[in-house]
Amino acid sequence: MKNIEIRDLLEMRFMSQPRFSPDGTRVAYVVSKQNERENRYESWIHVLDCASGASRQMTFAGREDDFIWEDDCTLLFAAERADADKPEKFARKTCFYRLPVDGGEAGKAFEIGEKVSAIRALGGGKYLVNAVVDLNAPGDDMDETLRGDEKDYHVLEELPFWSNGRGYISRLRSALFLFDAASGALEKITGEFFNVTSFDCADGRVVYAGCDYRDKASLFGEAKLYDVASGRTVDMVEPGRYSIDLVCLAGGSALLSLSTLEPWGLGQIHDLYRYDLAAGTLALARKMDFDIGPNVLFDASYGGGNVACAAGGDVYFIGQCADRAEIYRLDVANALTKAVAFDGCIRALDVHDGRIAFVGHAANRMGDLYLAENGACARKTAINDAFLSGRYVAEAQYIPFTDSDGVAIDGWILAPQDADPAKKYPAVLEIHGGPRCAYGTVFYHEMQALAGAGYYVFFCNPRGSAGYGEAFADLRGKYGTVDYQDLMEFTDHVLAKFPQIDPARVAATGGSYGGFMCNWIEGHTDRFAAIASQRSISNWVADFGASEIGYTFDVNEMAATPWTNMEKMWWHSPLKYACNAKTPILFIHSLEDYNCTLDQGVEMFAAMKYFGVPSRMCLFEGENHSLSRSGKPRHRVRRLTEIMNWFQEYLK
Repeated sequence: MKNIEIRDLLEMRFMSQPRFSPDGTRVAYVVSKQNERENRYESWIHVLDCASGASRQMTFAGREDDFIWEDDCTLLFAAERADADKPEKFARKTCFYRLPVDGGEAGKAFEIGEKVSAIRALGGGKYLVNAVVDLNAPGDDMDETLRGDEKDYHVLEELPFWSNGRGYISRLRSALFLFDAASGALEKITGEFFNVTSFDCADGRVVYAGCDYRDKASLFGEAKLYDVASGRTVDMVEPGRYSIDLVCLAGGSALLSLSTLEPWGLGQIHDLYRYDLAAGTLALARKMDFDIGPNVLFDASYGGGNVACAAGGDVYFIGQCADRAEIYRLDVANALTKAVAFDGCIRALDVHDGRIAFVGHAANRMGDLYLAENGACARKTAINDAFLSGRYVAEAQYIPFTDSDGVAIDGWILAPQDADPAKKYPAVLEIHGGPRCAYGTVFYHEMQALAGAGYYVFFCNPRGSAGYGEAFADLRGKYGTVDYQDLMEFTDHVLAKFPQIDPARVAATGGSYGGFMCNWIEGHTDRFAAIASQRSISNWVADFGASEIGYTFDVNEMAATPWTNMEKMWWHSPLKYACNAKTPILFIHSLEDYNCTLDQGVEMFAAMKYFGVPSRMCLFEGENHSLSRSGKPRHRVRRLTEIMNWFQEYLK
């Protein structure tokens, strides 16, 4: 069989955004693929007939990546299908088209004078619109030449002042509007400085959560209920008391995911609360012992979808336990049950009358659309079966172990095709980001390509990972200690269990937190033959003021600030130990990564050159923290080629 190769990345298809039609007879979804020539992603809307199981592609321009159902037979989506659809210079505009799914051409429905990121139908020709408002925007009376120059200036007045994938965000706010299609009227319903992070709407009501701030955004937010008919807004929670992950309307209540961040800080699991719409009261619905949302990391996915949605008073949501992301149901009586058991990772879902549509990435497979009903689950698409046919996919072999502190650690290994136990092979330790994320058994192109190139690939969920409870995930003030211990002991475990791996030809790689750990390994051991450090952290003191989350995340993770305990932040900084480095190391960084900023990689690279360690740095223009998952197609190929070439040089 043919091995998975680097360029196979360009052949894979990604599924997202499953949504039932109002009558539940159809499911629309988005399929995306990389276009190497144009160096972008193409996306198309498809529709599944639930009764027959047949799917049809509905759009063909390759730029339809979001939609809603307006009625049982009509889709509404944003598009620029004519020159007149494009906004004029300095203008903001989004055009929407209607498409009858039973046949016919898409026709222009209306245009909205904002750059819309999401739209929801409220009924009666009215819509809820989410768009970003620029409070720095110059007035229309500014000279056109000066107004054009505004793009050259970035005035910073707030924290955070930039955001990964969005650029400079000082005084930008995600806002909600009401749009009347008949009159074209657009009415803003959120406050001037309120930044919306989650919202939902149903039955003439809108719930939304976020933070109203100037100067510095807080981890603690507000949740509000807006009545469309009266225009009245009420607070659902005490402002500034809770960190709020999501809000969802469920019958006569709103479900909120809330945390006081005590005692586990940012690792605190959010609990579920219900707000009674009639009584105006908030009560704990369910104390949670696992995370809401999918935290399994892999690179064979693109696009979004619902993490939670309601059906009457019941709420269905994705929950992360160990290496699996499955679907749970909180009923009207607040009883919690598993609605869909799934060996893998569920990324998005929708619900209609007890039937669940979801995008699922099963163990050792890529994502497809599934329907679940009455406990039975069926795969309804096979968008990558032709691609995978005739290719060797290394199955994730479960190899758990117990570390020297008595903690059980989940781990896996991928073997090259037809591996001969009598021969010696190179291997790669993969380290996930987060740290509160997890690895699992889903198809991971980077790992499959390494296995296809003849490497054993092994990976685990060390302490600090998500899905194993708050105490397990707690790394505050511990970076480079118990987590490093688990990774090194896991490496020992793998080498003992697989003697065909050559201990002299083992490499390590990882990104974000995994990049931090690669840098930490560089200064603490010479057991690896090569390292590829991606979007990394090297200096926590400097990161505090540069990262989009430095002033919150770093304070939490280090249990210190540069003013309260700079020595501790420096102790946990890999740069402190760069003088011990010996291992050849490759650095990969994106110039617009505002999570792990460029200085972090550059400082470590400069130290390697200063101390004479073989090193190389590859920087990507126009890319951000998500290069390996949603970067431009040719950049993703080049990134993995750099890693493969580095390992080839030092391990082969």
